[in-house]
Amino acid sequence: MRYLPTKERFRLLLDTAKKNSWSIETVGQSFEGSDILVFKNKPGLNTDICAWSLMHGNEPTGFNALLGIMSNKNLNLSWAVCPLVNPDGADLFQRHNKEGLDINRDARDLKTAEGKALSIWVKSEKPKLALNLHDQRTCFFPEGEKVPASFSILSPKGSLTKETTSQLISRKFCSWMSNELEKIYPKGIARFDDSFYPTAFGEYFQGNNIPTITIETGISIDDWSRVHVSNSLKNLLEKLDNSFDIASAFKTDSYLNLKQNSNSALDWICETLSGKVEIKFEEGVKSQKYYYSWVVVGPADTTRFYWLNSKSNSYSGELVPGQVIAPSLYEKLGVGNLKMISLGQII
Repeated sequence: MRYLPTKERFRLLLDTAKKNSWSIETVGQSFEGSDILVFKNKPGLNTDICAWSLMHGNEPTGFNALLGIMSNKNLNLSWAVCPLVNPDGADLFQRHNKEGLDINRDARDLKTAEGKALSIWVKSEKPKLALNLHDQRTCFFPEGEKVPASFSILSPKGSLTKETTSQLISRKFCSWMSNELEKIYPKGIARFDDSFYPTAFGEYFQGNNIPTITIETGISIDDWSRVHVSNSLKNLLEKLDNSFDIASAFKTDSYLNLKQNSNSALDWICETLSGKVEIKFEEGVKSQKYYYSWVVVGPADTTRFYWLNSKSNSYSGELVPGQVIAPSLYEKLGVGNLKMISLGQII
């Protein structure tokens, strides 16, 4: 489900909540008046975990994972989830909200209706742990490795000058998560840049004594559609539900020893009879229909490395910047299974 119209996402959430007896609460409205909904499995209890997704409207992996959590009837902890923070942006499949503002840079000023609703909700819950779920671009990889960062984890700084108690707590959970994820993605787990961004919600909540973790899901070489990482994220959250006390007492070494995230990888280098060309992966939405394509950038930067490498000994045509690679050219360019690698199945 890389894309669904927002009304379809609402339908899925409401149907799942009613089917599995989750409470439904409206905590605000978006710029265009769509409800911002919070769902709880144990509304009468103090909240153990708050989790939210689609703060950026083109990052839906967390939504799929939280929908899976809401379908689980055997949760031990008290969950409060907001799977659709940015309903207007999600409908357009764009990062920003309908005003063109980045909600995740609005934690201090609260100029956006969505950011204000998120801030009031999470601070009112005072959870034991907050999870900020995002997708990251295809360029990310653990420094020194040659595989994508399928997951990047961050315990944000709560202060520019000191380590906060909440940051130290969330590092323990990050260590537990990294151990679990490396079983599935060897060498594919990174530590996200922990520069201090005071206007971001991770730093803001951390500074308000709410242990917060940012989880960024990426691609793997055979999973450009992010189906696998979405399922892995759901499974990770379910394991966290069963292992919360163990995770809360974990040593921080595994997290602190994670390799830093780098962002210099490129998508595809294709060597044709006319030279080496860079091709990038693009996705978007037109008239509420999802599309993806491979688009020619220009001459390849051979000092960088690419996730896909191909060579054509027969194609003599010129690949020009902006050209969309037609599926009929995949095999001629040396990647006959490219459709499977990218998004052969659109759910």
